[in-house]
Amino acid sequence: MFKVMCLVAAMFIMLSASADNQQKSYADWSKFKPDNFDPRHTYSFEIGDIRVVIGDAYPHGGCDRSNYTGIHHLSHKLRPSNVFCPLYAGMIGIRRPCNIAPVGDNGAIIWVGEGDSKVSEEYIVKPPYYIDHTARFTAHGETGSWNDTSYMNGPADPGIYLLQPDGTWVRHYSQTHGDRASVAPATMLSLPPITKVPNAQYPHGTNNFSDGFSDIRFDPKYALFYGRFDEMVLIFMIERRWGHDLIPYMSPTGGGYSEEFQRANPAWDYRFWLRGLTPGQQVVIRSRLVYKPFVSNEDVLAEYDKWNKELYAK
Repeated sequence: MFKVMCLVAAMFIMLSASADNQQKSYADWSKFKPDNFDPRHTYSFEIGDIRVVIGDAYPHGGCDRSNYTGIHHLSHKLRPSNVFCPLYAGMIGIRRPCNIAPVGDNGAIIWVGEGDSKVSEEYIVKPPYYIDHTARFTAHGETGSWNDTSYMNGPADPGIYLLQPDGTWVRHYSQTHGDRASVAPATMLSLPPITKVPNAQYPHGTNNFSDGFSDIRFDPKYALFYGRFDEMVLIFMIERRWGHDLIPYMSPTGGGYSEEFQRANPAWDYRFWLRGLTPGQQVVIRSRLVYKPFVSNEDVLAEYDKWNKELYAK
């Protein structure tokens, strides 16, 4: 009888939780609440000014689809809403069923495979408003690629900002999904090769929206771009050594629609066209997210210079 009562109680709790989840709005899922994240699949951190959740490929945020690995939540004490679409994630690289484990008391790592087939992403949260990200994999040829996708949560300004070689800043905004989505570094004189297909979905001749390039070029010495969330800024910074291989790209509608802010969710992504790799050697790509109140463009560059000095001082 006791076992039956326990079973009934457990079923009631599960049904109640399920009902509660169904009643949650998009805005509810956007907040840093303990019951929004399954501790079997996530690690949560409140460090400095930011709140961060790192998760594996389980369905989350009110979504029934998996494979959105990475940063499931990022918010600031001055802005409680998730900067990423709560149904999906930010800094998504692995994007398939994976393992997850803690790294110290301020980070987590997700990975697939073992040995030379292992691919991993490590996320370390540092005060007051940093997330350091490291992707690791083994090169299997002289060329390779890496991609990180971020689905944003309804920013009023959906464009991204980059520094041009002449020292001026430029806003990059793809008017429609697949229209000149990518931006190359000024030193990338030849663009990545593409194979055009019949009846292509996009004007550049392929079914991959990011194959099309804008005329904008950025300064590879500043391998970064940023976007704005009202008075806040989210900066994507990549280690300077990879600036010649970096390709930021964006979609104005890649993350669907924000029911919280009643605006489209752009995708702010980046990828690498890696060349000159040594087969069998591990590739390590380091990046940093900064989420803080916006000060100035000069402050953005100062954050980048400070971080790169820290990297190369080690």
